[in-house]
Amino acid sequence: MNENLRAVRDSVMQGLGQLTDFFGFSPVMGHLYGALFMSPLPLSLDELEETVEKSKASVSMNMRALERWGMVHEVWVKGDRRKYYEAETDLWKIVTSVLQSRERREVGVALQVLEDNARQLKDAQPDLSDEERELADYYLARVKDMQMFFLFAQRSLEFLLGRRKLPRIEDVASTYRSDPSE
Repeated sequence: MNENLRAVRDSVMQGLGQLTDFFGFSPVMGHLYGALFMSPLPLSLDELEETVEKSKASVSMNMRALERWGMVHEVWVKGDRRKYYEAETDLWKIVTSVLQSRERREVGVALQVLEDNARQLKDAQPDLSDEERELADYYLARVKDMQMFFLFAQRSLEFLLGRRKLPRIEDVASTYRSDPSE
């Protein structure tokens, strides 16, 4: 492969590895997704192992995770029994999948924990000294602030996920200027 082509492919793979790491996923997932995203043809597990320079076990485990998130799909290649994969190229579909399954759940857990904390503080009020009651009121105010934030996040996610018609990426891209002086 041409040095420039390899450099661009590797840069995309590394960037996606950093991005997946930032969001709490394995960087290997990003590398694998990047390899598939940049490949015009489906790739086998062996080819992915060679491309990302990771063990077969790591590649296999991370590919299963990518499949669960809907980021890659197994495809059939005529005349070959090996498993081949290709990337889901609809990035909005991937974001929606992650938001629906992971982020929505995490926001719900956070809201439940905060509700439990608020209830615990209210239940403890009768047994507290005046000084402790004052601190409990302070804690309760902080918990309520967090609850409002997570309720906002929950409603924002629901709004985002519930939208029927999003702008086409091509329409958004047409408004982007790579040269700010234009």
